[in-house]
Amino acid sequence: MANQKIEILLVDDHKVLRDGLRALLESEDDLVVVAEADTGGQAIQLAQTVTPDIIVMDLGLPDISGLEAIRAIRKVNQLSRIVVLSMYTRREFVVPAIEAGCDGYVPKSSTHTSLLQAIRVVLRGERYLHPTAATALVESLTGQQSEAEQFALLSEREQDVLRLTAMGFSSREIGDKLAISSKTAETYRQRAMDKLNLEHRSDLIRFALRAGILYDFRD
Repeated sequence: MANQKIEILLVDDHKVLRDGLRALLESEDDLVVVAEADTGGQAIQLAQTVTPDIIVMDLGLPDISGLEAIRAIRKVNQLSRIVVLSMYTRREFVVPAIEAGCDGYVPKSSTHTSLLQAIRVVLRGERYLHPTAATALVESLTGQQSEAEQFALLSEREQDVLRLTAMGFSSREIGDKLAISSKTAETYRQRAMDKLNLEHRSDLIRFALRAGILYDFRD
């Protein structure tokens, strides 16, 4: 039917976010949210009883992970298209989600148009990967290491110095924190940056953000 609306199931444990998503989606004439779930278990049940056209799924759920929920849904429902909407964009999340059976992957940090685009693309039977997710997939296929994996290969002292540098501490302050001289701190920083092919402090900060290593220094 020409006037039939696209039915959507929202799965996220934060009601405020679900309310915002509902308002966004239903601002489109052809979209309607027919059900909501705040746990993976509810999502699996609703996927069977409601059989929506689209399931918008978070990965961080309180009972089971979104990945487990996707796998379980795929066993009982092959019709609904699943779009992951997650704060996690590294390949260790993107690739398993694709393998589990999702049809699209959109970061929560992206613009609202990305989610709308993803819904319309997967409804055509195609896959939708936001550029950030696509990059993670390419890294997996080419064997390229993620920033987190590169960081893990540094020595513990190099990791500490790099993290503190990215947080804005000077060489002297880093030396005081780690009980080493400022000159030694500079040596560790340069060694780490050489290993990571980083030239400037701005490069280091971007690397730290992508690797997710800021603010977790144990004093």
